[in-house]
Amino acid sequence: MPDHDTGDERARAPVDPGLQIERTTLAWLRTGLSFAVGSLVLTRFIAQTRPLVALGCVLALLPVAVLVGVLAVRRYRADSALPQHRQPLADGALPAGVALLAVLVGAVGMVYAVLL
Repeated sequence: MPDHDTGDERARAPVDPGLQIERTTLAWLRTGLSFAVGSLVLTRFIAQTRPLVALGCVLALLPVAVLVGVLAVRRYRADSALPQHRQPLADGALPAGVALLAVLVGAVGMVYAVLL
């Protein structure tokens, strides 16, 4: 006999409601908040030498930080009903997008630090 679960056995397994979805949502909200604070600190450094570039950074980065928070809440609302219906959770597009954005912002900050 093989040691793998069949689809029927997984469908009958009890659902563990846990707090995973809530913890993940709080982590995403902290990520959005830290992104907003990081962008404000970066803007403060840039504002000393180039105020127009600093204003552009604020106008570009703060809406992205708010968007991360909004998407986290939307994802929480969508995912919180899924375990009862035995559907898979959302894909990894939000984490991948935020990771890519963080790398880009870090690269821009590093270029700024090296060039100035």
